[in-house]
Amino acid sequence: MENKTEHMVPDHDPILSKKCMEIIPCDTARITKVGDRIFLIIGFDKNTKDDSGQWIEVLEDGSRINRDWDYTEEHCVAMGKTEDELIESAKEYQRLSKMTIAEYIQELKEGSNNGTKI
Repeated sequence: MENKTEHMVPDHDPILSKKCMEIIPCDTARITKVGDRIFLIIGFDKNTKDDSGQWIEVLEDGSRINRDWDYTEEHCVAMGKTEDELIESAKEYQRLSKMTIAEYIQELKEGSNNGTKI
């Protein structure tokens, strides 16, 4: 999968980004660093034509024209102080993203019953 981030903020670690894209299916991934923290930002290619009614220009005569363009929807999904911590955080994000809310609540209940924190 190609990492298309040329139009975005620079990727601070392209090799780590590619590793993360193997864990989390996405169209783009980039690493940014703030202080001693490393953040994973993933992106999904979108087009405004799929966002019904969002981008309509009303002309002087009252007619309407759809205005559509491509964009990348981004989310910061993982964080760590080291590469290993970031990878573990990305794996946990992927695990949680596959759960339903009912499964997550059950996991929280089971964790509180045996005294562990999630």
